[in-house]
Amino acid sequence: MRKGLISTAAIGGLLLALPASAVTKMTQLYTAGANNLGGYVAKDQGFFEKHGLDVDLIPTPNGSLISAALVADTAQVGTLTPTILLQADEQGLDLVAIAGTTNYPTNSPAAIMARTDSGIKTAKDLIGKKVGVPGLGGALDVLARNWVKVSGGDYHKVTWIEVQFPQMPDGLKTGLVDAVVTAEPFNTRITTIDAGYKIAEAEGPAGTMTLIYTATRAWTQRNPEALKSFRAALDDAAAYIKNSANADSVKASIAKYTKLPPAAMASIVIPDTVDPKVSGKGLAFWVDVARDQGMIKGNPDPNSLVAP
Repeated sequence: MRKGLISTAAIGGLLLALPASAVTKMTQLYTAGANNLGGYVAKDQGFFEKHGLDVDLIPTPNGSLISAALVADTAQVGTLTPTILLQADEQGLDLVAIAGTTNYPTNSPAAIMARTDSGIKTAKDLIGKKVGVPGLGGALDVLARNWVKVSGGDYHKVTWIEVQFPQMPDGLKTGLVDAVVTAEPFNTRITTIDAGYKIAEAEGPAGTMTLIYTATRAWTQRNPEALKSFRAALDDAAAYIKNSANADSVKASIAKYTKLPPAAMASIVIPDTVDPKVSGKGLAFWVDVARDQGMIKGNPDPNSLVAP
């Protein structure tokens, strides 16, 4: 064989060594909670891999940090509450919703949980009390303030403080807070260890999205195939979650990413309104309530905040 030429066999070997299709690496940030289970299941059951994605799931304390990471491109996708998305939009950060998680109403609702023996029963009972929320300005914070208002209380007279989901049961037990606004699997955890009890559900109208997968608009425009693959993986995950035969493995994934022990997951209810589809209609309630609470001054078109 002349110098500089490669044999047919060598070329064949090189081709076999190449992947059948390019794999797209992505980082997805999330805040611990059962509503993120689409991403958990897509990772654990290989649906991301099936669609050509290599996704690292990384927990983050709150949505504000996720927004900053998306803009800096240290992460490509993150789960945000709709209110954080609206605030980011008002600040000029060009973020868009690319997929959904669950919708209201759900069988595992957000709940306002009062400390055992606190005597708190009504919205007015929260006046002068300390209430823990996973993030100031986040969806649960906004929903709880809205509930206090429509229930005849004054949310301005409640002390709202940030307490991350995993710390909420101990926060109630130790008296750090008088109540918390939380979601599964932590609702069940709080009642199981007798740290507190539910006084109300905190939800939006039917069809309102609870949490959204978000990316920068620029990323979606540069990576249309990755966006399509990400959505397809979540569709596969939703179908898997809705099959009752897979309940144990779905619960195992929730336990894994929320860091709760498997024993604590025994009585957890899997959300029954998992829906990866995203729409402006599902964001409309959040625009209204965010304006009402002074979180945003503008009146954005919800459809403009959804990636095509």
